[in-house]
Formats: sequence, structure tokens, C-alpha cells
Amino acid sequence: MLGDIGAGPDTGAVDLGSARQRSVLAALLADAGRPVAVEQLVDRVWGEAPPRRATDTLYSYVSRLRRLLPGVIDRGPGGYALGVDAAAIDLHRFHGLVRRARRTDDATRAAALFREALELWRGEPFAGVDTPWFNEARDLLVKELWAARLDCTDLRLHLGEHAALTAELAEQCTSRPLDERLAAQFMLALYRCGRQADALAHYRHVRALLAAEIGIDPGSELQRLHQSILSGGAGTSPQSAATPTSTAPAEEPWRVLRQLPLDIAGFAGREDAIRRLEKELTAPQAAPVVVSGSPGIGKSALATHLGHRLRDSFPDGQWYVHLSGNGGRPRDPAEALSALLLASGQEPGSIPEQLEGRAAAFRSRLADRRVLLLLDDAADADQVRPLLPGTSGASVLITSRSDLRGLAVSHAARTVPLDVLSPAEARDLLANSLGAQRVAAEPEAAGHLAELCARVPLALRIVAANLAARPGRPLAAYAAELAAGERLAKLAVTGDRQAAVRQAFDHSYAALEPDTARLFALLGLHPGPDFTAGAAAALLGSPVDTADHLLDRLTTAGLLQHTALDRFRFHDLLRLYAAEHAAADPGRAAAWQRLGDWYLATTDAATAFDYSGSVQLPRPRTRSTPFDGREQALAWLDAERTNLTALVVRAAGTGPRELAWQLTDQLRLYFYGRRHIADWTATTTAALRAAEEEGQELAQALIWNSVGLLRQHTGDNSGALTALHRAQQGYRTTGFTLGEVSLLSNLAVHHALRGDMRPALDHQQKGHALLRDLDRPVLLARGLNTMGLTHAYLGEFEQAERHTTEAVDRLRAVDRPTGTMGPLINRAVARHGLGRYAEALADATEALRLSERHPHGTSGPAAHEILARIHRDSGRLDQARTHAEHSLRAAIDHGEPALLADALITLGSVRTLDGDSAVALACLQEALELTSRVGLRHQEAEAHAQLARTHLASGAPAEARHHAERALDLARPRELRPVEQHVLETLAALTEATD
Repeated sequence: MLGDIGAGPDTGAVDLGSARQRSVLAALLADAGRPVAVEQLVDRVWGEAPPRRATDTLYSYVSRLRRLLPGVIDRGPGGYALGVDAAAIDLHRFHGLVRRARRTDDATRAAALFREALELWRGEPFAGVDTPWFNEARDLLVKELWAARLDCTDLRLHLGEHAALTAELAEQCTSRPLDERLAAQFMLALYRCGRQADALAHYRHVRALLAAEIGIDPGSELQRLHQSILSGGAGTSPQSAATPTSTAPAEEPWRVLRQLPLDIAGFAGREDAIRRLEKELTAPQAAPVVVSGSPGIGKSALATHLGHRLRDSFPDGQWYVHLSGNGGRPRDPAEALSALLLASGQEPGSIPEQLEGRAAAFRSRLADRRVLLLLDDAADADQVRPLLPGTSGASVLITSRSDLRGLAVSHAARTVPLDVLSPAEARDLLANSLGAQRVAAEPEAAGHLAELCARVPLALRIVAANLAARPGRPLAAYAAELAAGERLAKLAVTGDRQAAVRQAFDHSYAALEPDTARLFALLGLHPGPDFTAGAAAALLGSPVDTADHLLDRLTTAGLLQHTALDRFRFHDLLRLYAAEHAAADPGRAAAWQRLGDWYLATTDAATAFDYSGSVQLPRPRTRSTPFDGREQALAWLDAERTNLTALVVRAAGTGPRELAWQLTDQLRLYFYGRRHIADWTATTTAALRAAEEEGQELAQALIWNSVGLLRQHTGDNSGALTALHRAQQGYRTTGFTLGEVSLLSNLAVHHALRGDMRPALDHQQKGHALLRDLDRPVLLARGLNTMGLTHAYLGEFEQAERHTTEAVDRLRAVDRPTGTMGPLINRAVARHGLGRYAEALADATEALRLSERHPHGTSGPAAHEILARIHRDSGRLDQARTHAEHSLRAAIDHGEPALLADALITLGSVRTLDGDSAVALACLQEALELTSRVGLRHQEAEAHAQLARTHLASGAPAEARHHAERALDLARPRELRPVEQHVLETLAALTEATD
């Protein structure tokens, strides 16, 4: 079938008749050994326009094929099936060979298997057949062929065949210019052939094509390979060609996760769906499977039950992701990917910022692993696509109210729609929940109850929970009560399943003890997707132990689901039902206030470890210590982040509005430090609106200050400056001096990043003057540190050393060792500028030690960068190169443009002294493009200055003079004296060389 459809010892040896008849055989061959229903065959062969008597025509085709191929086609209750060895069919032989290749540890054997598989292809699969099913199958096969080619190429590169591959890869890159994995293979082959410049040129070509045609940058893996080639990273050097290599950094430790929620006791029915799903999910080439249906129909219960049944089939883990988000908004797939990568063992600092990068990293983490991924309650196909693995070893089970038919187009997904249970299944569910003896004693009443519930699983389980709570109550009596209350008509209304489920909830709710029922109702006030016993206790105003006991009762009653890490969640309809009861509770306002107060107090405590000492809104703060240490506090913030964002958004809309801006202010540095841009944006937007509506000028100023930092981080420079000026106006109006100090520091950083050092220094000195009379040592030290670095950029190294030394001393006096990392690095910069390399080395080494013990923020890459410069200028080029390459890798992981520019420039300078001008120029050109695009004028001047030196060293005087003049144009008006001095030295050397 991998070409013209034919049969026999050689293709075409048996005359299979007309094209349509051959397509019938192909439709059966695709599922060799498995029955294919007549309706499926008609759909495969004719698509959406079958002839009037399609079934009769199909029978005639099958009859002829049986005569041509005696003993091959069988007819059973499930349809027609081909009784042939799969190895005799090129399609299945291809799949089998590819599977064997991917499973063997012998690279030579794997490459041979891949080649054998690829040689089976004789042309376009199912040639001459044009129906939707065959077209979709053909597209999928072509994708599988391409994936196999790429895997084979990886192995051949591993085996040292880079020279033989170069011409082949060049041709493939011409036909698939935007394939990043192919581009990586071509770059690696070129580099190993000693053609480093060609490899770097191809990267620039691919980057330009991606930008021009689809408006994106290369993915993280291709960028990492590019940086590795630039820096001569491990695994890319020519001498390592015969050893295992990778285009990505060494894989981080893998955690086998068992995240599935608890299996529902008493699960019944769905046997047909379970058999089909097990077959689909354990198939060698498993496609994503979507379980669709209306709310309450049992999608999540079935998926969870199936996941537990298949545990042994997925030894590398079962992962669970709930995809519904805050306030009815779908969960951001980028956030879901971040959580999955963290849970799998990947370090937070190595997780890419952008969705595409996270999706690529996720696919890499899952590559060749046997994992079941359960994506629960998906909103649409676009939300799911980034979460899909890239290899067949990982199986994906998706639940959604929609059938997500777009996934069938893009990923050949299979859909399993769920309907109500059959009468027998509904009775089994009741028997499993209540006990077989009790149901057997009243069979007619049990059947009556099932019909009253319309055989909807959620309604049946609620009925069972009520009856289980009263073991002496007859089933007939409860059925009579349901019927008498006119709830039967509502349960049976077609298309109004929400109303039907709500009525069932009424009885379940009425069966609860008063305290349990009240907690259930109050939980409807919680704005997030899940909650802990602590949040429940806050709503109830009770000890945590009491709330935990009541939560256990609700879980037993089937009204809550107990998830991992002692968290609880509602079915979405139960949440709505609980919220309706909460609305009638006279204590709801007080409960909501308690929940907000609890979240605010706990957030205060969690952020105190890393974010105290910053300027915050003046307000009373509860002194509590619910955390054993920093790691536990950060884990709580990470777990509750979605809830905290949802709480801010709801409080901004319904009150108390001050909670919105208080929480937003408290979370600002956490969101910044962990790069949670979406949450930062959502909270500042909501809180600002609330503060404006309440006329709270100080709150507005604080939020505008946060917005300024946010916009600065996301590259909106003009928007950042506007926001900071609005904050400054608010601080001055309200007389909040500390706020103005913080604002002036932010303005200083804003101007310094753009190379405007005098305005930056002016802002910071004004803030410093205001702080001198205030007892805020941490803020004072931060301001001194910023002034020190600014003086260093201006060439005023003595002042820089004085300010940074005072900053270090003040932070040590208040026992803030982690705070000294930045001042130590900047003092090393100052002492390096003064030529006191030994003292600079001591400062930078201490900063690096601290950053390794406390790996957050930007200190690690900055420490490596200044260490590289110190070693470079001390004549220790090997050590300089090591630190420069460390700095570059860390800067790439952080994603900060300024860090990346510094690392590239320093590595370029070291490579120039090494005599490797090709790599040096590539680094420096990239730094120049980055700084020019982002507006980092100081680093742009440095990039031009170093390019001038490198061109001079490589014998290109015209280019050297051009870059030197551009550097002076940038440096002189900004008083960047160190840059200007370096350029003048280069120009002098250039003049001497050309005389």
C-alpha cells in the first residue's frame, strides 16, 4: 500500500480489479486482523457521497476479492476482517520495523531497521484513491515517514556518518526549509565536517525564513544548538562525532508521576467504550483519543477509571491535567506545560518563556517514554494541540464537552462519544454503590430510579450517595419522592441536563448533615479550580481538622473529588450548584471575607522569605508562620497561583475591592521573579480597575508601578515609561515617600537599560536622598547598588566601588546574604575597571557561590560573565572561555535580553583572543542584532566596539573602522567612557596597522 495498491509476490502480480475494488482491499488491509464494520468500509471507500446502493456494491467488491484471494477475507459479527500476517503488508511491516528500531539500544541495528523500513516505500500511499478517510490516512503516513527519516538521520549522525549525510540533508532542507529538526541535523553535520561558518549561516537563513514567513523565532532546541555551536558546547565538536550527542542540553532527571485522581468506587458500565479505548491507547501508533459528551455524562470518571486499568501499560507514568481555568476561561496551555515540565523534574530556570518553546521542551521530555497523558475538560482543539506529545510511545486521552473534531484533522484523533448508560449499566452502577443485595431486593424500584435519573451517571451517583447515607430507607420510597416532586419531568427534559442535574443535587444536599451541607455551599464561593482544607477552614471559620473531616464526608458522598497533594475539586456543575446555595447563606459575606483574609495572610507569610524589604502598600499585616522554610512557601505560592489570580479578579469585580489591590501588590515580586506574565497581567489589570473605581490614588500608584515593571519586562518601553510616570504622580499626590523611592529606582533601571546613564543616575540619586532619613536598609542597599553599576558604566569606578561596598555592608548588617549577590557582582565590575583583578575575582567568586546556593534571579549568569572578563584580562583564556560559555547558557535559560547581550559580547571577545574569528563574529553579530532590536544602547555600543576589535584582528580594516565609528556615535553622547576608551585604542591600532 506504500505506493500503488497491489498484492502478490511482486506488486501487481494479482489483478485486483477496478480502483474502487482495490480501495476496498486497502481499507481492510489498514486494519489487518481486526474487523471493520460495513458502515466504516462504506465511509472509507466513498466518503461523504456513497452511491444509493453502497452496501450492495460493497458486497460485490468483497465477493470478487474473496475469489481473487481465497481464505483471506472473513466475515464476523463485527464486520469484515483480513486474516493475513501483518508482516506481509508493507504498511504494517513499516510500522513494525520503525517500532523495533526505536526500541533497540544498538544504534547500528536501529539504523539498519530504519533503512529497511524506508526502502518499503514505492511512492505515494494508496495511490489513485481520493476519499476523506484515505486522504487523512495518507497524510498521517507521510508524517510518519518523515519522522522515521529524521530518527534515522539522528542515528546516522550518532554513528559518525555526517560526511555522507551532508548532500542528502542539503537537498531535504531545500524542500522543507522550515523544518527545525531537519535544520538542526544539517547544522550538526556541517559543523562536524569542519564547516562551522556554514552551519551558523544556515541557522541565520532558517531564522530569517521563520521570521518572514510565519513571524516567529526558531524554537528553543534549535537556538540551543546554535548557541552550542557558537560556544563549542559538548556533543557538537567534530571529535565527538562517534559518541552519543544531542542538539539539546543533558536531559534533566525524570520523575515517574502517578497523578490520576482516585478511581471512583463502584464504577459500572461502559464496557464497549473501555475495550475500544484500551485498544486505541495501547496501539503501537496510538493517536489522541477524545471522550466527548454532555456535562455529567461520566467523561472524567471513565477516563480516570481507564487510566488506572492501564497503569502497567505505561511504566513511565500517568499524568493528569485539568484544562478548565479561572472564571470560565480555559486554562492557558503555556501554564499547563510549565506545571508538567516542573512536575517531570525539569528545573524552573530551564523552562522556556514562550508557548512554542514549552511545547517543544515537553515533547522532548516525553520522547520515547511510555506515558499516559489525561487532559481533562478541554475547551477546544487549540488549547490541546500544544500539549500533545511528538512520539507514539505517549498516549493521550482527552475529555471534552466538544468532540474536538479539529484534532481529527490535525492529529488524526479518534473520538469516542458517550451517551447515557444502558438500563443494565445503570442498575449495575446502583448495585455497586449501594450493595448488590439491597438493589436485588427491590429490582423494579432500582430500575425506576435509573429511569428517573435518565441513566445519567452523575445523577445516579448522587441518588446512590443519598441512599447510602440512609441505609434503612427503601428504594421505592425514594423513587416515589423523586416522582412526587415533579423532578422527573425536569430530569427527562432533552437538552436541559443542567436543570436535571441540579434537581438531583437538591436531594443529595438535603441528605447531608447541617455542618457538612454548609461547607459544601460555602465552597461554591471559592473562585479557583481546586482548594485545600486550609481554604475550606477559612470559609467555615473552623479549625483545619474540622474542615478536613467534613471534606472527607463530602468526598465519600461523591460531591467532591480528592486530587493529589491533599487538594479537592468540584465537578463544574456541582460548583455551580454549591454557589447557588451559598447565595442563600446569610453568612456568605463573612465567609468570603474570611477566605480573602486567609489568602492574604498566607500570601504575606509565603512572600516574606524572598520578597520582604521591598516597598509595599501600608496596611496591617498578620504575623503568621505556616511554612517551615522558603521551599515550602514557594511550593504553596506555585500551587495556589491560579486561585490567587482568580481571587484578585473576583474581588475586583464583586468586592472587597481592597483585597484585589492588596493581593496584587503582595504578589508583584513573586510573579516577576518566577516570570508568571499572564497572572501578573491579569491581576494588575483587575486591581487597577478596582482602585480606579474606588478612587484609591495610592493603590493606583502602586499598581501603575507594577505595570511599569511588567511592560518593561515584556519589551513595551514606551508603555513602561508612561506607567512609571503615572505611578510617580500618584506617589507625589499621596505623599508616599517610599513609593516614590521605589519608582525612582525603577526609572533609573529603565533609563540605564537604554544606555541613558546620566538620567538614570539622576533618578537614583534623588531616591537615595529621600532614603537617607528612613530606616529601610534593604531599599537603601538596592539603590546604592544601582548607583554603583551606573557609575561603572560611566567609567567612574571609584564611586562605583564606594557605593557597592556600602551596599554589601548594609545587607550583611541585616543578615541578607542573598541580597549581596548583585552588589558583589557590581563591585567586581568596578574593581575590574580599576585593574584590581584579584579583588574583583574574590567578589565575583563569592557571588557565584551564593547564586549556586540560592538559584533564582539573574545573579548566576551575571557572575559567570564578569568572571570571564576577569580571567580574560588576566591572561587565563581557558577559564575565561568556560565562564563565558556558562554565562551564555544560563542567559539563554533566563531569557533576559540584557544578560544575553552581555554574555554574547564577552564570549565574542574571548573567541577573538583565541583566534576563532568566525565564532566571535557570529556571537557579536547576534548581540548587535539583539541590542539594536530591543533598544539596549549601552550593550549595542559595546557590541560595535568589540566587532571593531575582532575585524581588526581578522584583517578587515574597513569593517573595523565602520563599527568603531558606530560605537563612538553611541558612546560619546551617553558618556560611556569605558566603551569610548576601548574604541579609541582600536582606532589607534587601526591607524598604526594601515600606515
